[in-house]
Amino acid sequence: MLFLIGFRTKAKAIAQVERPCAKCARSTVQTALETRKWFTFFFIPIIPLGSTRFVKCNLCGLTLKAVGDLDAQLAQKALAAKA
Repeated sequence: MLFLIGFRTKAKAIAQVERPCAKCARSTVQTALETRKWFTFFFIPIIPLGSTRFVKCNLCGLTLKAVGDLDAQLAQKALAAKA
């Protein structure tokens, strides 16, 4: 018998945040992303393994992990979007 198991990462935009970019040094609108890693069985996501939030600059494309109070704000927005 053949079993196809693996992992998949899905990303979803959860908010738009206005903050200064560390690379291009401008105050820009950045996209907040939430990524979730899933265990898959025959390419079907079965078990969620965790999530991480990132912020991506819409001008230069710099992507950084959300930390501190920004991460808490994004977590609240993600819960509000799911409800």
